[in-house]
Amino acid sequence: MAEEANQSGATSRFGLAIVVLVALGWSMVGNLPPGPLHADEAVQWSLAKQLSEGTPYSSHQDKFHGPTLATVLLITAKVSTTAPTDMTEHYLRSVVSIFLGLTAAAALILPRVGKGSRYVTAAFVVLTAGCTPFAYYYVQEMLLVAGFVWGVALWMRAEGSPPDSRWWMLSGAAFGFALACKVTAAAYLVLFLVALLLLRRFGPDRRWLGFGLGLAGSWALFQSVGFTDLDGLKSWWLQLARALGVASGQSEDTLYATNLAPWVWAAAWLAVFALTRSGLSVAGWRSRHEADLPCLVAGLVFLFHLALPYKTPWLLLLVFSLPLTLALPYLLVGRTLRAALLVPSLGAIALWAQPSLSSHSTTVSEVTRFEGRVASLAKAYGDKFYVAVEGGHYWPLPYYLRAHQVGYGDFPQAAKAPLRLIPAIDASEPVVPGYVVSSLTLRAGGDRYWVLVAKGYESVFISK
Repeated sequence: MAEEANQSGATSRFGLAIVVLVALGWSMVGNLPPGPLHADEAVQWSLAKQLSEGTPYSSHQDKFHGPTLATVLLITAKVSTTAPTDMTEHYLRSVVSIFLGLTAAAALILPRVGKGSRYVTAAFVVLTAGCTPFAYYYVQEMLLVAGFVWGVALWMRAEGSPPDSRWWMLSGAAFGFALACKVTAAAYLVLFLVALLLLRRFGPDRRWLGFGLGLAGSWALFQSVGFTDLDGLKSWWLQLARALGVASGQSEDTLYATNLAPWVWAAAWLAVFALTRSGLSVAGWRSRHEADLPCLVAGLVFLFHLALPYKTPWLLLLVFSLPLTLALPYLLVGRTLRAALLVPSLGAIALWAQPSLSSHSTTVSEVTRFEGRVASLAKAYGDKFYVAVEGGHYWPLPYYLRAHQVGYGDFPQAAKAPLRLIPAIDASEPVVPGYVVSSLTLRAGGDRYWVLVAKGYESVFISK
């Protein structure tokens, strides 16, 4: 049975023009992540900063994810001669945006489809930031998705190759990179194998040896920071144990969904791809259409996260990116009508989904004004200026105090600090002799601090 998606010369130029126009329109109205760093972004910055100071990744207290993002940032810092304390929000997010381009490039290696569809899809992914705001957040998800999308793309490229082809090992290496980014990729890899069992006929042969070697070698390389921190390999398993508790709702770190709108939009996204395909094309329960594999994997990932209690919207990044990058080129082949319906529908869903996708746990803009006020206070106070943050801290506070000497928790000098921050447990404003009190909110709806400024300097602090 000949599938039209396999006919590389049937791409409609007018259909491709529609894709380009929608992408250009998106690039003019789409929004980048605004303002301050999210808490998880600041944690990743802290990891990179400590790595640059010689602290091994495996001994970092916040090693909840792999070291790949921090390593990439350090490489970028070396090239650009930028110190971690000088890294702006835009700088951090620009580093991650490189992987958006790498994700888009995966479309270029797809087999049995014309160059026009592949190149236009890659451009569409870049111009629309993958149709999500997450492509520019300084978090591991973008790196995980880049590795996973390349793993699937290289597998699709390898299909039909002999068992000793290098493509199988390269596919495993891409998946290994994803595993080193975040342990969630382990579940995604299992779901990918399930999709293969449902859509392909295959048995054990030499290709699995090459795939496994590429997977293990790449994972070990990136997880141990180039084999310089072998204890990092052990930490991956500790992260996996922690992730199981968080995802299943058995941990205090579990974040439950406060708004299911992102999941509704993700379901609509997958429905558009399914309707465009008129369902999975099967013959003898095995797919003959290339678009089905990335779409089915994305669907399984969506159901996996939907079933688990832990939910943050950027868990949906792979759900959006995988079919967009690896299925869209095949679906653009053929009639112009399909492209005219498919691409605007995807664009509309993504635009409507933007507010709910980008509103999760955002840091309020007040923190950037606070940063400027602290800088003015430090300049007025002189070299002996320091900050005391009592009761620990909450991200992204350390990032926005990075230019100053800061002590966290209880220490002898805390009671005399020129600037003190005390967690606001309730609405009762503290009265502390020698200090003027104001407040700071890090995140909407919570995470507030009382800000105590030494008397005599309050005018400098407040005037900023």
